[in-house]
Amino acid sequence: MSNRKTARGLLRWLGAGSMVAALGLWSAVPVMAAGGKELLLLTETNPPANFEDALTGELVGLAADKVRLIMQETGIAHEYRILPWLEAEAVLGRTANACIFLINLTEERKPLYQWVGPLMEGGWALFASLGFQQRITKPEDLAGLRIAVQGGGALEKHLRDMTRDVAGVTLVPMEGAAEIGALFNGQADLFAGGAWAAPYQARQAEVPVRMVMRLTRSTGAMACNKRLPPATVARMQKALDNIIGDGRASAIERRYSTPGSWGSWGLDRRDP
Repeated sequence: MSNRKTARGLLRWLGAGSMVAALGLWSAVPVMAAGGKELLLLTETNPPANFEDALTGELVGLAADKVRLIMQETGIAHEYRILPWLEAEAVLGRTANACIFLINLTEERKPLYQWVGPLMEGGWALFASLGFQQRITKPEDLAGLRIAVQGGGALEKHLRDMTRDVAGVTLVPMEGAAEIGALFNGQADLFAGGAWAAPYQARQAEVPVRMVMRLTRSTGAMACNKRLPPATVARMQKALDNIIGDGRASAIERRYSTPGSWGSWGLDRRDP
């Protein structure tokens, strides 16, 4: 995705009242990342963190919107490339002027890349319909409950390990992560999913849910090739720190609604 196309999408998103300021920003001479090359920003379709806007065709999302602000603030010339995740990781490994987002920052991964973060706080959680009254604070509180979860994945394994000694817990494996409707067709009492992804899926299915228990926490960030000049990474981190510090990051999170909330996702995203 070119800078020019991204700029047009930004202007549509900002609205007419901010066009003069935005044009001034984008008319600035871009700074090359390294060796006269644009910074290659790799990502995948992963709503609500990163996905293509159905109306504009632009890359948007909870993480993508923050990355766009980072690029605005630093003025670094860049291009986006949306690829399957394994292919994106392979491109990152052989490309000095490349970064990838959104990727979980773990102790194992930390020495492999240079990092810009946090872009978002994620993890896994349990969700229920709004009428669910039982309080869930520990694994023992899940006794006797049915939990819908995507079958065969790491989250199912995590739940089986967590509830191994809890009586009467039934895991209901689903074919896909988007089967949150199991809460409303009598198949399950709770739904296990991503802290941000599950509410997004619920909004898409128009079924309101609330978070009842956080299972894990993770930090999503941008990972850059170790050969990218550290000064470039430092500039991006400083820009992100500014975006977090002045409230713009929080505004983006409200735009997509916070984990576990039920809001007007997709409508409030374009509010000024």
